[in-house]
Amino acid sequence: MFNEDLPLPSSGASPVVTQPVFSWWGLLGMLLVFLIILLVSLWIIRRLSKMSNRRITAPWARVLDRQVLSGQQSLYLVEIAGQLQVLGGTDHHLVKISEIHDPHIASEILEEITSRPTERMEGWIQSVQKLWRRPSQQKEEPFSIELERLLEEVEK
Repeated sequence: MFNEDLPLPSSGASPVVTQPVFSWWGLLGMLLVFLIILLVSLWIIRRLSKMSNRRITAPWARVLDRQVLSGQQSLYLVEIAGQLQVLGGTDHHLVKISEIHDPHIASEILEEITSRPTERMEGWIQSVQKLWRRPSQQKEEPFSIELERLLEEVEK
């Protein structure tokens, strides 16, 4: 019934082959929309983290250093009312591990903290945060000045 030698019937129109058109304006528009969504998301995250991140504003308590032990466990070096204390903490629990009474050991620890180089990524993040952050009304002392004050107190 079907003869392979006979040509197939043609509709008379040749098929139209279309190629996708690349538009630089479309790409730039899509990139602009992506950046706007990204900036709005970062702004929302920043606002939400301000609500949940309550910093210690008391002049008698300061976190001087933090060392991460594992994912949720950290050691904190804290000055509370002029005394250096080592605290162990997780997301749900905080324990006083020890108190540093020896002025020589305290000065060595504080000296090591001040001479520690800032990690590159941490420095980059802090510079971006300075650009993002609004200038505050109250002027805070730089960390190095505060550590020098603590070193002087320990040496007394």
